[in-house]
Amino acid sequence: MLGKEQYLKLQELKELGLSKLKVSEKLNLSYKTVCNWWDKDESYFESFEKEHEFMLDNYRQYIIEILKISPQIHNTVILRRIKDDFKDFDVPKQTFFRYIKKLREQSGLIKPPRKFQIREQTEPGYEGQVDFGQYVMQTAYKKNIRIYFFCMTLSYSRMKFACFSVEPFDARMVVDAHIAAFKYFGGRPQMLVYDQDKTMVVSENLGEVVFVKEFEDFIKQTGFSIYLCKGYDPSTKGKIEKTVDFVKHQFLDGRIYYGLDRLNCEFIDWLDREGNGLINDTIKKVPRDMFKHEYPKLQKFYEIKNDDIVVHTVYHDTVEYKDNLYKLPQALVDEGDRIRIEKYDDDLLFYHALTSELLCKHKIVGGMGNIVTLKDEKIVNDTVEEVLLKDFKDSDVAIKFIKRMREQKPRYVYPQCRRLQSMRKYYSDKAIIDAMEYCVSVDTCTIFELSSYLIYKMGDTIAKKFITTHVIRHYKDRAEEIRKELINNG
Repeated sequence: MLGKEQYLKLQELKELGLSKLKVSEKLNLSYKTVCNWWDKDESYFESFEKEHEFMLDNYRQYIIEILKISPQIHNTVILRRIKDDFKDFDVPKQTFFRYIKKLREQSGLIKPPRKFQIREQTEPGYEGQVDFGQYVMQTAYKKNIRIYFFCMTLSYSRMKFACFSVEPFDARMVVDAHIAAFKYFGGRPQMLVYDQDKTMVVSENLGEVVFVKEFEDFIKQTGFSIYLCKGYDPSTKGKIEKTVDFVKHQFLDGRIYYGLDRLNCEFIDWLDREGNGLINDTIKKVPRDMFKHEYPKLQKFYEIKNDDIVVHTVYHDTVEYKDNLYKLPQALVDEGDRIRIEKYDDDLLFYHALTSELLCKHKIVGGMGNIVTLKDEKIVNDTVEEVLLKDFKDSDVAIKFIKRMREQKPRYVYPQCRRLQSMRKYYSDKAIIDAMEYCVSVDTCTIFELSSYLIYKMGDTIAKKFITTHVIRHYKDRAEEIRKELINNG
């Protein structure tokens, strides 16, 4: 339905001799709407408007009760709520929105303005974000009750999930919520982004994050990567902060609490119907439609309920299982990789947790402190560090860089040498030696400094091929610092 100003403008254009088609184009109205009101006089319009507003007075107290509970609730949410609760409700949208506007002004329950910020897009299946929220609901007896909820959002499709509790989340509840989310999505992303919530993180000990034991065991079993950020960091985890706000103001606003089970059931029903079924404001697409492209990229999730399957981290080229070390093919694993170990009779099968690739098989050994080698393991004379020293033997700068790298970072020399070797696929040796010369000059011989200098010289397009999205911004910040330092030094 059109408003009063639009109706008067329609009649004015009609008096000027414009056709119905021209009027519809000029007022941005449908041709059918123009035809409906073409021959209607002003008294008819006013009586029609009052009739519908009179009908809305029947719902006035219902709407006011919702607005009292949450003045910030969206008008469209109120409309959907009325349609859900009153199946015979039939009032044009524009009439309803005008009525709500007047009602808000009369009652003083004005909706505060909202902020909007565009978020960065990520690859399907790569990232999910997790956060927690709280909300005070009213029971049917007008008593307040605080509700706690866990949220997870897939960054690519914006598919959302949440579950509610009347108690603050502890580590065990957090693990159960993750399992519920993975089951809802039918899989898990490669990486999850969190802030440093005390239910999961004990402390950040000089860069070495210490997790709560229950959560750390779950990470090892499941095999996903973790990225921790600050408590409020819109540039990194703005999608999940948007989801928490979405759950509060699209689902919980104006809703009466009748019990936890009912609330969780109502949410899943709402999520399937509206939460993941309506167009997302940022990407302008329906999350459920986007999820069709993301679902095949998710890693399959298997809930581990016994000791036959465990997940451990690679240390050098070995993993520990029941106090013994088992060797893995050196060419197939990197330091820190997650390995899934499955027990079948007297054998252990070792899989890469991320790709599910079978790496090798070992017989189970008894006792403690044994090192089980590969049957056909060949002795490799040259380590990756020695290979690099041979390849760069004609460059004094490169030799000095590699040796200083060992002196400055002896604990991480192996993974840094592997990274340097992989960088040679993307950069020429000449460009790498030029970057090494800078690192030697400032006596900071690390891969981080080397990569930052290459980004300063050549941009970040190449670097994005081997540096993950969330980490690369640190390299870019350092590249900008290098640029300023070199300018200041002339």
